[in-house]
Amino acid sequence: EARAKAERLEGRFASSFAALFASYHPAGELEAHLDGSSDEEVPGKASNLKWAVQKAYEHCEQEPSIQVEQVLLTVADADVFFHPSYFRRIEHEYMLMKESPGEQHKWTMWQAPQLPYRNYFISPAPSRVWGYISSIYEFGGVASLSSGGHHMVFSAYSTSMQLAHDAGMWDGDIIAEDHHAYVKTFFYSVYCSAEAQLMPGKAEASGLGCRAALRVRPIMLPVKSTSVASAEGLWASYVERWHQATRHCQGVAELSYSLLVCWDMICTLPLSMYNVHFVMQLIKVMVRPFFMHIVPICQAIALGALTVYWVWNKRSVPTCPDRIWMASSDGETLLCGLAGAWALTWPVMIPFTMVAFANYRFIRSSFLEPSWAHPGASLWHMCDGGIPATWGSQVFTVVYTILFDALVLMAPLMVPYGLLAEVCGCWNVWWKGNHFNYVTAAKSIGGPATDYGTMRANP
Repeated sequence: EARAKAERLEGRFASSFAALFASYHPAGELEAHLDGSSDEEVPGKASNLKWAVQKAYEHCEQEPSIQVEQVLLTVADADVFFHPSYFRRIEHEYMLMKESPGEQHKWTMWQAPQLPYRNYFISPAPSRVWGYISSIYEFGGVASLSSGGHHMVFSAYSTSMQLAHDAGMWDGDIIAEDHHAYVKTFFYSVYCSAEAQLMPGKAEASGLGCRAALRVRPIMLPVKSTSVASAEGLWASYVERWHQATRHCQGVAELSYSLLVCWDMICTLPLSMYNVHFVMQLIKVMVRPFFMHIVPICQAIALGALTVYWVWNKRSVPTCPDRIWMASSDGETLLCGLAGAWALTWPVMIPFTMVAFANYRFIRSSFLEPSWAHPGASLWHMCDGGIPATWGSQVFTVVYTILFDALVLMAPLMVPYGLLAEVCGCWNVWWKGNHFNYVTAAKSIGGPATDYGTMRANP
């Protein structure tokens, strides 16, 4: 099957590239660890990338016309459509950084916000709900990079081929390849910075300290992908979405990986290498997986306990005000009221409404409006989420679908696909580490197509 897919890709796209070749990842490869142990690779995106990028690097090295240090590498799933200007934008930024003082072009990863709405209308409710939350998180994270925020790469991203090779971005026995690639490369940049500071000729206590050179740059041209939807029916789609959710939650392993690497760094890095800026960078990297995987569980359990307590006490919380304007300004009961003691809809309905409005804007501005204004410009522009018109309006279809999902389905669906999936992820990492049965999610776009529509000719 892999060879048949490769032959189809070569037949379809060979004339579009200067060179196109396929490499086949053998089963049973081992991942060697620094402590001398080894584990069998987990079949999946990470192990495939580790193999494929190494083969691509070797191929580029053998080509005299290619300067490997100037090659940019882009990682993407098979269902992804990049904006027609995505690669041009990366090239522009790369050349600007290359012509500027320093070597930031060697230490940059590029990330565009990913919106999983290519098959929006036919995807089941759990997939749409996940899409709303994922889109908010990814779009907000990428946008924050322009104002000093912190974000890790996700799913589809670009970086330097040389950096990917030198840092060994991907390990064969991990699941969350994107977050692992970021964390590993961050600490690799710390290692290189410390090594440069401690080289002969530089005083160890120079006061400069470490500087993690890795940066993630935003490319505000949305990447379009698909959500989980099985061609075998609704129940199969629900099961497939569960497999995807538990796989994503396996990314909690990156929290333990970050803690381990940080501990090793603390045990080996001289105290003179630390400075305020570096410590702030380190804190941001360390707390990111914690806020992604641990805090949501705590929030869900706390809200669930409060809800049960509120219902048990006849829709009130003893010692707390039953009207929000009765909350005192000294803070003793104000927090109680804002947390939902007065009405549980207070801490829930406002963020749910904001999620609904934001995703309406995502779908309208990135899917509907491009298909209206430039219907034949590219495959990216043609993607409108498969949204039919209701009473002559696609917008109306989007509005009532999002409102129903956000106000009715989101909360109950997040119990199995959010809370329980995360608990399963933590439990599996606790007992089995990264030993995991990687199940690729079905992502139907409707009809008989098995190539996610990416084999179609560009207009």
